[in-house]
Amino acid sequence: MAIPSLKLNINHYAGLIMGIVGWLLGWYSLVLITANPVEETTFPKKPTPSQYYGIIFAVGLAVLSWFQRILSIQGEEQEEDTP
Repeated sequence: MAIPSLKLNINHYAGLIMGIVGWLLGWYSLVLITANPVEETTFPKKPTPSQYYGIIFAVGLAVLSWFQRILSIQGEEQEEDTP
């Protein structure tokens, strides 16, 4: 099974950007949940150095999930086109 040639347009890239923003908001919500309110009373909370690894992980997952969905959608379109 060969990987279909990708036909991307502006909607696909907008979906990627929105997906990355969504994953980043999820990551920052975890930073807020795990912050100790007694030690840090200011807002916005600053992530710890180990939490910065999570942002790389979040962006990586966003790109991988976007890519998986693009391949899935375009694969279905190709199946519909073949008799």
